[in-house]
Amino acid sequence: MGKLVHIMILLACFLVVSFPLESEAVDKKAIKAITSQGKQTISDATFREIFRDYLCQHLGKEKSDVMVSGLKVLGNKPVPPGEINLRLFQKDKRRLEGNVRLVAIISVNGVVKNKIRLSGWVDVFESVVCACRNLKKGEIIEEDDLYLARKNISHLSSKTLTDTGKAVGLMVKHTIGKDACIKEWMLEKPLVVKRGDMITILAESGNLRVTAPGRVLAKGHMGELIRVQNSMSKKMIYARVINNSTVRVDF
Repeated sequence: MGKLVHIMILLACFLVVSFPLESEAVDKKAIKAITSQGKQTISDATFREIFRDYLCQHLGKEKSDVMVSGLKVLGNKPVPPGEINLRLFQKDKRRLEGNVRLVAIISVNGVVKNKIRLSGWVDVFESVVCACRNLKKGEIIEEDDLYLARKNISHLSSKTLTDTGKAVGLMVKHTIGKDACIKEWMLEKPLVVKRGDMITILAESGNLRVTAPGRVLAKGHMGELIRVQNSMSKKMIYARVINNSTVRVDF
């Protein structure tokens, strides 16, 4: 009897380790089982639908934006009759694009009966930001410089922009060719002040407002904290860039 209890404990531990709790239940209406000779089988076609539905839900996409090819269903065996429940979880934490692997846990009447491995190539389509013309290094991007194009983002960097608003007003770091997809690292905030610029240092506290002349010790973008020198006291302090002629000391 003691040996049986020991085996049951080990089995329970195995199930907890093998089947994570971070899984997602599949709508019972989506599970289409075929009964034959006292056994139930879920078709590979059903798994294809479930796989795609999972992707659409987690990516926030319509079915027309998600394409699955080369889906492999491994370990799909018949299970006993009864009420089938199916839970899905991602095998790894990679992007749900390109080569995607999911695991399906099949339970019958609340008892785990099978674990099925699903893998396939996933293409996801989305509108991304592209350049209307050649953009030279140092140019400030305007709305008319950009357009949106529907692309297969499975082959693009996760840093590719999908909102033109996140590019307008930024400066081009390196030349960008016409029709190229624009990525975050290609852009930066435009320089507002550069080393050696003479500026006004502003300090405010309540109704108190004090200004002093200063000199920039390091280049800075809008809103950035930079080193400046008070020209009167020669003291080095940190201040935030307000515009091309003013920095403000934060209290």
